[in-house]
Amino acid sequence: VSTQSTWGFNQEMEKKNPIVLGYWNIRGIAEPIRLLMEYLGVIYAEELYEVGPAPDYSLESWLKKKFTMGLDFPNLPYLIDSPIKITESMAIIRYICYKYEPKLLGTKLDECAYVDMITCVLYDFVRDKNEMMYTPDLSKVPKVKVDSVHDKIKKFAKMLETKKYIAGDKLTYLDFILVETLESINNLLEPIFTTYPSLNRYFNEIISLPNIQKYRSSEKYKKEQKPFNNKMARVGSSVAPLPQQI
Repeated sequence: VSTQSTWGFNQEMEKKNPIVLGYWNIRGIAEPIRLLMEYLGVIYAEELYEVGPAPDYSLESWLKKKFTMGLDFPNLPYLIDSPIKITESMAIIRYICYKYEPKLLGTKLDECAYVDMITCVLYDFVRDKNEMMYTPDLSKVPKVKVDSVHDKIKKFAKMLETKKYIAGDKLTYLDFILVETLESINNLLEPIFTTYPSLNRYFNEIISLPNIQKYRSSEKYKKEQKPFNNKMARVGSSVAPLPQQI
């Protein structure tokens, strides 16, 4: 993978002062960031925060540091690439692309516009999917949200019948967001990789990328085994959750 960027960086310096990614000790919305950095061979360290046990689910591990780090809008995830400090997952993803591989943002005007559009679609997709996973009683989730998740699954499956990646023949940062979203749905809500062969093909395409395959088969990945969701979630708060139908 090329790491040429108009912004430039010093690999030796980054070994001494790696990028720091801060987030809960789960996959969540930080996993696409990890996938992106692993794909690009970025050297990074993690600061992980643990939610307390039920019934309080204390956030104290994060709250005691939240306003001491010099973040303009303190939140998780955060990324520190001294002197740069940013929050919000999409801003982090785009920053990494700008610095290491701008082509992952799109290379032509129409492609960039399409990537931006699908980014907004994925935001809604992830939000509604998370509502289904975190709401204690699935029947309390508005039907419109459940229908929206089903509709987007079908639309992505249809698109990927004719596309290698979500934006076409070229990999973009979208693929790391979508593949994590689809895997969480498949493992926790519905076996979509069985129902939709195009999604199964796509999932295997992404996780077979050499650096992603290396990451997911590493001892560090296997040892940590982060759950998809946090402790207060209805599903996915442990490493091996029971499948739930939607």
